[in-house]
Amino acid sequence: MKNYQAILITIVGLGFSYLTLTGTLQNIIKFESVWNEIMFCIMGLMLGGMGLLSIDYKKLLKGLL
Repeated sequence: MKNYQAILITIVGLGFSYLTLTGTLQNIIKFESVWNEIMFCIMGLMLGGMGLLSIDYKKLLKGLL
């Protein structure tokens, strides 16, 4: 996986979980129950965590310096 893909997955996953936690996403997506909302937030956090783990930081630092 390329670095930009991993960074994009991280931003999207953490963005979904942040919008779910703040309540902004409930205006767009109507959740059936509270458990659906909680699981959606957890899945977003997991997606963001997996994205953070898949970033090649050595390659990223080498490209920035």
